[in-house]
Amino acid sequence: MGKYKYLFYDFDGTIANTYEGVAEAMEMVFNAYNLNVDKALYPKYIGPPINETFASYLGSKEKGYEAAYLFRQYYNDNGCIDKTVAYDGIKETFKSLYEKGYKVCIASCKKHEEAIMLLKRFGLYDYIEFVSGLCYNVRETKRAVLEYAVQELKADIKDCVMIGDTRFDVEGAEELGMDCILCLWGFGDYPNIKNKNVVYRAKDPYDAEKYIEE
Repeated sequence: MGKYKYLFYDFDGTIANTYEGVAEAMEMVFNAYNLNVDKALYPKYIGPPINETFASYLGSKEKGYEAAYLFRQYYNDNGCIDKTVAYDGIKETFKSLYEKGYKVCIASCKKHEEAIMLLKRFGLYDYIEFVSGLCYNVRETKRAVLEYAVQELKADIKDCVMIGDTRFDVEGAEELGMDCILCLWGFGDYPNIKNKNVVYRAKDPYDAEKYIEE
């Protein structure tokens, strides 16, 4: 086993490509509020809490929650969630890491119940030690979901690493003094992520596993 024991994986853009379904639901909400938002911006909104994205356009936290409710309703009722596809290599690396004794965990700003449902659908859930997802008014930021998982597992930060694709993953880990492996196959603005806690930039899930085992 390498230097880390607890591996905290992000979901959107790290475990699965959620773009198609999220973009469809996002566009519906923007249209409902008569907002003309460039689709080229959509990828950067996949990962952080969706209510914060909507609040930034609508001007208040309350409006953000209202729009997030519309988003979730459409996302779940119109088959958007079913358009999520696990990245190649994720199942194989999770199985491998689990069998080698690593604690594979999820720390995501995807809604907690949705994350669990998709993990089960992709055949990943049996390899997972712990899931910490977004719960409105309880834990809504990357730091919050990550900190909750660390506390519940009674883990030492030096034994932990965050594995994610965006600055939100990197910054959430950084705030806790945790290393981060940056996943280059997701939605991140990679050239502008220069945080010192990024210990490795992985080109695919197998590459991330290789680094973890060093």
